[in-house]
Amino acid sequence: MKKGTILVLYFLIFIMLLFIIAGSVFNRGMSEIRATVVMNVDVSTLSDGIYKGDYCVGRWCYSLSVTVIGHRIQAITTNNSKMDMFKELNQKLAESIIREQKIPVDAVSGASITSKAFQKAVENALKSRPIS
Repeated sequence: MKKGTILVLYFLIFIMLLFIIAGSVFNRGMSEIRATVVMNVDVSTLSDGIYKGDYCVGRWCYSLSVTVIGHRIQAITTNNSKMDMFKELNQKLAESIIREQKIPVDAVSGASITSKAFQKAVENALKSRPIS
């Protein structure tokens, strides 16, 4: 074969390997999150305070605070900038949880994995002790 043909072949193999590696990194943790069950927490049993929770699997890593006042979820705020790219999604999920006063809530269409990771972090927060 000609030298140019071999270089093109090596280049195509290199590009294919890049796609395979990027795909495996991008999808790492999806099946684990998909299999995770989000449980509701009875807010009526919780004391007033701010509860912190985390949930990190693969590229989904949430750290957030949940404010409970009068046995009601009043606010949910994210504490890590890594998930700020999903700011609008986070806001929709927080509004749903606050409105319905429960987790889980319906996932945002097209973002079921990210929605579940967010909700699991809320669950973990509400199962912890309040920090204030």
